[in-house]
Amino acid sequence: MLQVLFALFMVLPWTLSDNVSTKPGLKIFRDEYKSVTAACLDLGFAKKACNSEYYTGKTIVAFDVRLSSNVNSLATNGRVVFATVDLNEGKGYNSSNGIFTAPALGVYVFDWTILTQLGKIAYTSLVVNGKRKSWNNCHDAVSKTHLSCSKMTVIKLKQGDKVWIGVFGGQADMFTQYTSFSGYKL
Repeated sequence: MLQVLFALFMVLPWTLSDNVSTKPGLKIFRDEYKSVTAACLDLGFAKKACNSEYYTGKTIVAFDVRLSSNVNSLATNGRVVFATVDLNEGKGYNSSNGIFTAPALGVYVFDWTILTQLGKIAYTSLVVNGKRKSWNNCHDAVSKTHLSCSKMTVIKLKQGDKVWIGVFGGQADMFTQYTSFSGYKL
């Protein structure tokens, strides 16, 4: 029994110390790869679990939505409601009112594409907390055809900031499945 206790007292301090090995290469390896995420990525063993919120501590935020029906004569200051949701990671987009609420502080990328109805116009903007931040002018008085207009914007948001696509002038007439809105947190 005395020999077992002696062995435990000799081994226990060694296992609790930072000195894993006397070999310098192992000490360097241990210091450089303290996080599971870094080890997974740097060694090429990255799997979904290694990149997940559980391991990285980062909130994944991304959404991709589109119109579910044509929009006819949406007035100035009207909000475009994209009711068809294809992706909503982080649950920031509300399909009933068309508002994205930032679930976390960070830099976000937003993109929206408008396809006008035949010979019609759509002046839209990215609105953040009621203020227009970026504009998209989809208008051609000559060709009288469908116009496709896209805009991408990068913006820093605080948690709880509200973002949507709104009409900034005239009446917007947009075609269904080709009009979309998406965003993600960097």
